[in-house]
Amino acid sequence: MPAKEIVAAIRDLEAAGWRVIIASGHAHTYAKALCPGGHEGCAPLMIYGTPKVLEHEAKKIQRMLTRCPHTCSGSEEDE
Repeated sequence: MPAKEIVAAIRDLEAAGWRVIIASGHAHTYAKALCPGGHEGCAPLMIYGTPKVLEHEAKKIQRMLTRCPHTCSGSEEDE
């Protein structure tokens, strides 16, 4: 099970419309995140469950989330 920082970042991805697929337990990859843009979307994001620096992995996920043009904004409060 990954650290709480990584789990929180994965929840943010899911809330933004990304599809997160938990890996089968091979190698170092914990999960793969797929952009909501489909084939025209961003490249798949590999999420490591036991990185050397937990904060770097969580920041990598957050960076990808903010850069993705296909992410649900969640700002429907303006209506």
